[in-house]
Amino acid sequence: MFEISLVPDIKGEMIKAQKVRNWVLFGCIVVSAVAIGVVAILMGVKGGQDIAMNVQEDRINKMSEKLNDYSGLNTVLSIQDQLGKISTIDENRTAASRIFALLTVMKPTGEDKIALSSLNMDLENNTIRLEGQANAGMEPYIDYRVLESLKKNVARINYDYGEYVDEEGNTIPTYCIEEEDEAGNLYVTEVGEYYAKWYINREGCHPAAEDRENTEKTQNETDGNVAATVDIYRTPKFNEWYADKKMDLDGTISGVAHFNSNCITYTGAEATGGGANFTSENTCLVAPDGLDVTESSSGRDANEELVLTFNGTITVDEEVFLAKNHYMMMIGPEGQNVTDSYVQIKDMFTAPAKKCAETDTECKNNANGGK
Repeated sequence: MFEISLVPDIKGEMIKAQKVRNWVLFGCIVVSAVAIGVVAILMGVKGGQDIAMNVQEDRINKMSEKLNDYSGLNTVLSIQDQLGKISTIDENRTAASRIFALLTVMKPTGEDKIALSSLNMDLENNTIRLEGQANAGMEPYIDYRVLESLKKNVARINYDYGEYVDEEGNTIPTYCIEEEDEAGNLYVTEVGEYYAKWYINREGCHPAAEDRENTEKTQNETDGNVAATVDIYRTPKFNEWYADKKMDLDGTISGVAHFNSNCITYTGAEATGGGANFTSENTCLVAPDGLDVTESSSGRDANEELVLTFNGTITVDEEVFLAKNHYMMMIGPEGQNVTDSYVQIKDMFTAPAKKCAETDTECKNNANGGK
């Protein structure tokens, strides 16, 4: 059977075009309907948001009015502002009492004597102004040598601070550590090793189990309670720790509770016959420029003894008086070390000396004084 199309070619193309047009039109209608639906939904959402925002705005206005009517608003805002600054205040808080530890290691030892009649501190600029008198304790009593010795000593004073850590390197809270006895004496062994008492049974101190088992404990009475303590060495036990592989030649300490110093580094070298020899270096100087003497002259003290009066200024490293630097220790050039927790200040100060009278030839004509 044969089918013969009597429709011209152009007529067929028109029919196809109409079908395409119809499909396109249908698609546009669908897209338009979807778009209208989306617009309607968005308008609904916006309308809902506008309503919610109006409600919240009205609520905020009412709360603002109520807050503005509160009589203690300024006080609350002031307290809130101060609370926000606590961290900054704590970061910059100073420990002015450390001046006494500094004075203790600064004063000369032996017969040479330095007494202060005035002391002024400027913690903002980290400066100390001194007025005092020097006495050699021997003829001739007015001796500039004592003052020169003081100037050199001040420039050679080091300091040290850091944190005590357990054998895993965790920082031990300060309330768990005691570096001095009741009399204010530093804990130190017969061979000069400084150490602290770690109260391992106090809440929050969290001692490691192996420390409880392997470290010798002592029992101290504290407020009627028995508290177990462990000795933590601030000065490393070099030979013992090196032999136990707890201290490397580069000074790294691990596996034992110890003091992490921010100023002192240790280095070692293997010794002949075994073991190692360690040396230490302290890079923290209290006052690198020493004492700047602005005036000095001959005078007589309260006992009418000949002395050398002087005025001077010390510029101190800014880290020395920051309270955030824990376990601060002043290390004197004569080997006297003092922490900031307790210092005996007896005999540090004396009455001001008098200038030489015009008729006091012994004072005015002293070979070493009278500037």
